[in-house]
Amino acid sequence: MYEATIQETSYRTAGEVNSAMLRVYNHMLMAIVTSAVVAGLVASSPAAMAFFFTGVMKWITLFLPLVAVFGVSYALANNPPHRVAVGLLHGFAGVMGLSMGAIVHVYTTGSLVMAFASSAILFATMSFYGYFTKRSLESFGQFLIIGLVAIIIASIVNIFIGSSVMTMVISAIAIIIFLGLTAYDTQQIREMVSTDDADTPAEILGALTLYMDFINIFVNLLQLFGIKNDD
Repeated sequence: MYEATIQETSYRTAGEVNSAMLRVYNHMLMAIVTSAVVAGLVASSPAAMAFFFTGVMKWITLFLPLVAVFGVSYALANNPPHRVAVGLLHGFAGVMGLSMGAIVHVYTTGSLVMAFASSAILFATMSFYGYFTKRSLESFGQFLIIGLVAIIIASIVNIFIGSSVMTMVISAIAIIIFLGLTAYDTQQIREMVSTDDADTPAEILGALTLYMDFINIFVNLLQLFGIKNDD
């Protein structure tokens, strides 16, 4: 007669979970800094702007982050060493910063600061809610992911159409979707790091997810309310 061995999941204490989440937020913040530095350097260099945003390179620069995020997510899911995981996060943040160089170049400094501050407040509010709510956001998150796919497809189509009205509509809807995803992702990440078997790559993957939420809130706020230098 065989006895079934049941392996019970061991959970961390509240203090350990808070420490893990703090590391997630710290990694996310440093990734944002990396993107900001790269975007600023590219935007301030006429040679870099001419190279990355003309001809074929323009399309490579624009679509590279979309391809890279899948590659980085896959690599992080395979539990690489700590240094490799951090390097992947900052490598992707650098790629994202490169693609954002055009945005930093086009909009006024005041618009950039206002969009960043607004994004930080909105992100913090929704992440706080996702962190402390007792309500499961699972079904809500699945609905948002479907909306996200629709927004990505609409955004790609609009790159070729170039409709300003469609851009405004997409940006408004995208802000709502990514605010919802911020709460959902925060709850999912908190649950992920609550177990003793959660490792460093899991924290980096969580940081990447929240980084993407924040960046998308920022970019869409800027597109919706930002003032361009030429205006």
